[in-house]
Amino acid sequence: MKIFIGYDHRCTKMAYSLMEELVSRGHEVNEPFDASAEDDDYPDISHAVCEQVKKTKDSFGVLLCGTGIGMYMAANRELGIRAAIAKDEADAYFARRHENANVLVMSAGYDDGVFKVKQTKNPLALIERFISTPFEAGRHIRRVEKQEKILRSQFGK
Repeated sequence: MKIFIGYDHRCTKMAYSLMEELVSRGHEVNEPFDASAEDDDYPDISHAVCEQVKKTKDSFGVLLCGTGIGMYMAANRELGIRAAIAKDEADAYFARRHENANVLVMSAGYDDGVFKVKQTKNPLALIERFISTPFEAGRHIRRVEKQEKILRSQFGK
C-alpha cells in the first residue's frame, strides 16, 4: 500500500514514528510532506499530499496537525479527495466503508491555554483500519458522486 503523509510543525515526532512502523509492516511510505517550521502553512502540505493521492492509483493520504481541523478543511476543498477526521477505529472504518475516504486526518494534540486537544489514541491502529477497510459501494456510490458533482459545480470543472 502506498501512503502519503503530511504534517504540521506540531506533529514531526508522531509522523516519523508512524512512518517507521508502517514501513516495518510492509507499506510504502513517501518521504513526508512537512510544515516543520512554524511559518510553514498546513494548506500547502495538505495540497501536496492530496495531489499525490489523486495521481497515485490505490493510494491513501494521512494528514496530521494539532487539532486535525485545519488539514481536514484544506483537504476537503480538493476535487477528488474525501478526507475524514478519525478519533477512533469506528470513524476510520465508516469513513472508508461508507464514504470511500482516501485521506485520513488525525490530531497530534494541541493546547492553546484555553482548550487542550488530546492526541488521537493509537493512530497506527486507525491507519491500519482505514487502509484495510473496503468501500461498501452500493447506495454509497450515489452519495459520493453527488458530493463530487457539487464540488465540480462550485469550481466550474
